[in-house]
Amino acid sequence: MAHKPEFGDDSLWLLAIENYYPRIVNYLYFLTEDRFLAEDIAQETFARGMEKFHQLKNPDKFFPWLLSIAVNISRSQLKRNRRTVPASGMIFYISRLPVDDSAAELLERKETTALVLKAIRQLSRQEQQVTIMRYYLDMKEKDIAFALGVSVGTVKKQLSRARSRLHNDLQQLSESAGDENAQG
Repeated sequence: MAHKPEFGDDSLWLLAIENYYPRIVNYLYFLTEDRFLAEDIAQETFARGMEKFHQLKNPDKFFPWLLSIAVNISRSQLKRNRRTVPASGMIFYISRLPVDDSAAELLERKETTALVLKAIRQLSRQEQQVTIMRYYLDMKEKDIAFALGVSVGTVKKQLSRARSRLHNDLQQLSESAGDENAQG
């Protein structure tokens, strides 16, 4: 069994921030559509994580445990704020990820990203969360279940529904985008 670091182990938290902070901010940004709110929640997540570290029973579950704190804080914040911002910022962020593509490929990727984000936004909140955790954060189903406080079966069911809806929604969005391009 791995040694469980102590609360005062600053090197652990520096490593955690370095490895997990960007992933948590990006996940929260998708949920909140507000970069500043995502940063605030991520900072609060790490502060609470340090405060409640003694409650972590399995060090192998550190990231899902930390993400569960972020999910709970974001739920509270979103209930309190009830605000949304257009997803265009997320499209901008994703489209800026470094790649070596031609201008045409970059434009196509930006358009595809916009379609995928639009389709994900049409999913239920739970389906959005499991989809982003599984395919963007590359988390295992058991870790998603842990982070969200649900069973693995629930995660599998939500992922299956999300994939099916995304397949149908992306076909419709792609067809309507093709129709707009043909007309324009």
